[in-house]
Amino acid sequence: MPRAGLRNSLVEQPRSVEEPSAVKLSRKRTRKVLHPIATDTDIVQEDSCISSTSLIDSICASPARRARLLNPQLSAAKVALHSHTTRQICGREEERRLMREFCSQKLSKSSDENGTINNPCLYIYGAPGTGKTAVVTSVTTTFAEEDRLKVIFLNCMSMDLVRDVLQHLLEQLNCKTKITTKNMWTLSMSYVKKNSLPVLLILDEVDELLSSSDMENVYKLLEWPHQTSNLLMIGIANSLDLTDRLLPRLQLKPEHKPYLLRFSPYNREEMLSIVNDRLGSIELFDRNALMLCASKIASTTGDLRTVFDVCRQSMELTTDSPAKMNVGVSHMMEVFTNNSQNTNSSDHIQTKSLPTFEKLLLCSLIVCLRASKKRVCTRAKLLMIFHDLCTKYKLPAADGFEFEGLIDALEAHGLVKIIPSKNKIKQDDQIHGKVEENVLIDALQDETLLGMVLHN
Repeated sequence: MPRAGLRNSLVEQPRSVEEPSAVKLSRKRTRKVLHPIATDTDIVQEDSCISSTSLIDSICASPARRARLLNPQLSAAKVALHSHTTRQICGREEERRLMREFCSQKLSKSSDENGTINNPCLYIYGAPGTGKTAVVTSVTTTFAEEDRLKVIFLNCMSMDLVRDVLQHLLEQLNCKTKITTKNMWTLSMSYVKKNSLPVLLILDEVDELLSSSDMENVYKLLEWPHQTSNLLMIGIANSLDLTDRLLPRLQLKPEHKPYLLRFSPYNREEMLSIVNDRLGSIELFDRNALMLCASKIASTTGDLRTVFDVCRQSMELTTDSPAKMNVGVSHMMEVFTNNSQNTNSSDHIQTKSLPTFEKLLLCSLIVCLRASKKRVCTRAKLLMIFHDLCTKYKLPAADGFEFEGLIDALEAHGLVKIIPSKNKIKQDDQIHGKVEENVLIDALQDETLLGMVLHN
C-alpha cells in the first residue's frame, strides 16, 4: 500500500531508470544524496517531458501535478506571478530615466552640467513592494551587460558590519589579499580606484547597517563616493527619513548628502497593468476579480508583492476542473477574508489548516535558524534539515519539485519571506520567517509530532 505523501495526498513514486547491463552500480553510498532544488523552469520542463496520460491516470500523481498537466496555463501563471521571477516590471519610466542618468555620470569624460543628477550617491526609498529593487536591478543589469559599469549588488540583511560589505566588494574585484580591520579601507580604495570600469555599489536594505555599533565606518562608507572618481553608490531602504533622522552627520556637509529618489505606492491602474503584462495570453482570471484585488491593495499598502500573493492563493481555491479553471471575485474575497484573520498572534496563525508537511517545513526552518549564529537559513540547508527530519520520523521524503511547492505555499500564506541570493544561485536564497519564532512555536507545538521536533 502506498504511503501518505505531501499535502495529505499520495505522491508519485520515483521511476526506475534502466542502466546498461554492462554497468553495475554499488549499493553502498558514502554519503546521503539529496534531491536537487527545482527551479520554476525545471517544473515546466518536467511537465513537458513526462507523459501526461500516464500521470493523470496514476493514483500516485499529486493533485497539484495533475492540475499542471491538465492545464499548462496554471503552471505558467504561478511562475509569472511569483514575486521573485526575474522578469522586468513595466512602468516606473521616470524613475528609470533618473537612474540611467545617475549611472551615466562616470561614463562621460566631462561632467554633464545640464543633467538633473550630479551626485555619486543615490538613496532610493519607498514602502515595501513598490518595485525599488526590481527596477534598480533592471536598469543596472543593462550597464553591466554592456561592460559600462562594474555592478556589485549586496543585500545588507546578511551583513553585520561594514567590514562584511568591504570584504564582498574586494572579492568581486578579485582581491586575493586577506582583509583585516587595519587594511580593509586601504585595500578597498586601492582596488576601486584602479578598476578598469567605474564601480557601482548597490546596498539593498541599507538601513540594516545602522543597527550595528560600527557607525563610524557606516559614515565613512556613505561618504566614500564623494572622495573618489571611480565609484557610484545606490542605497535602497524603506525609511523615508533615513538621511535626516538616522544620519545627521551628513547634514553637516551638504555636498555629502545623497540624491533622493522616492518610489510612491502603486495605484490600481499600475498594478493591473503589471499583472496583465505578467500574464500575457494566460486567461485564468476574471477581469473583475483582478480589479477587486488591485483596488483593495492600492487603497491600503500599494504593495505589488501582495497582489501577486493574493492571485496565487486564489488559484488554489477554485473548485473548477483544472482544464477549465477560472478565478472569480468570490475566490479573491475568500483570500482577503482569510488573510485579515492572520495576525501576529498564536491564536490567529493559521497553521492548523496547513498540510502536515508544510508544518514540518516550518519546524525545519525554526531548527535551521536556531543552529545559525547569524539567524540565516538558505534553501539548500533547509532542504537538508527537512530531509533529515522526514527520515528520522519515517515520513516520505520530498523531492526538489515538491520541496519548492512547499516553500511557495508558505510564502503565499505570509509565513516566510524569500530573499534572492546575491550570486543569483537559487540554492543560496535566504528563507526568513515573517512571524516571530515564539509565536510559531506556540502555534505548532500543540501537535505531538511537531512538539517532539521542536523540543528535540
